[in-house]
Amino acid sequence: MELQDVHVLAEGLAFPEGPVAMADGSVVFVEIYAGRVSRCDADGNVSVVAEVGGGPNGAARGPDGAMYIYNNGGRATPGQPGQPGPCIQRVEPDTGTVRVLYTEADGIPLVGPNDLVFDDTGNFWFTDFLGDAILYASLDGRHISRHVTDVPNPNGIGLSPDQSVLYWAQTHTRQVARRRIESPGVLVPSPGCSIRALAGTGSVDRDAILVGLPGVQELDSLAVDSSGAVCVGTLVDSGITVVPCDGGPVEKYTLPAHIVEGAVTNLCFGGPDLMTAYVTLSLSGRLISCRWPRPGLRLSFQQ
Repeated sequence: MELQDVHVLAEGLAFPEGPVAMADGSVVFVEIYAGRVSRCDADGNVSVVAEVGGGPNGAARGPDGAMYIYNNGGRATPGQPGQPGPCIQRVEPDTGTVRVLYTEADGIPLVGPNDLVFDDTGNFWFTDFLGDAILYASLDGRHISRHVTDVPNPNGIGLSPDQSVLYWAQTHTRQVARRRIESPGVLVPSPGCSIRALAGTGSVDRDAILVGLPGVQELDSLAVDSSGAVCVGTLVDSGITVVPCDGGPVEKYTLPAHIVEGAVTNLCFGGPDLMTAYVTLSLSGRLISCRWPRPGLRLSFQQ
């Protein structure tokens, strides 16, 4: 299926990812290669929100109105001016002030923070792509812990509509994984949750894998829509892969031929009815919008 009502909102961006739809019709996003957070207004004008250094992989709006940035560090050397290394950052959108919240968890340095999602408590789950881990952290910078480890390259992350299930995409295994949530920041125990568990002697939790995709495609970031479906930016054989939460048939939405490319990386839902999807095409440096067939899921603290 082809995406409908596709419009290019901005071009010439430095590997954009992590779009966040704002109430005024603008979209905040990161530019990984430029080390900055930017905004595209409703007229297509792009401005800089903050210079964060490193390699900002994405953004999420917190309950305090600040933007929270998951920074993979890029080619940064920790301690160099403007080069924070792998970390979680807080950005004040009105002033561009940047503060580092976390650089390690349980005494282990973060290696490649990639994506995060807030729950209704104001705390957040996030992925460490290079650290092969799923973590949970508080907004105030005081509490962070590793909850799932030995996960192969976790990328996008999201919550079910009732916040009882945590989903994440595993880029190179082409899988969408999930874990049940017992209470905020606490996962239901599982005997195994990743493909690497197959190499061990323990049992494997078959419920942990929502889907595994065939062919030449890899998975990036994700968003959940109002039906509970997990919508994943898909690379190489690119598009948006839609995975129903009940295990129903997987759908694939592709770009129109005139803007097709191999890196449909991130998406979010916005607009008055949440039926507009904002999507980053990272290789060509474009931000696009399109009409989604049903409303997206309103995120915690989305305006």
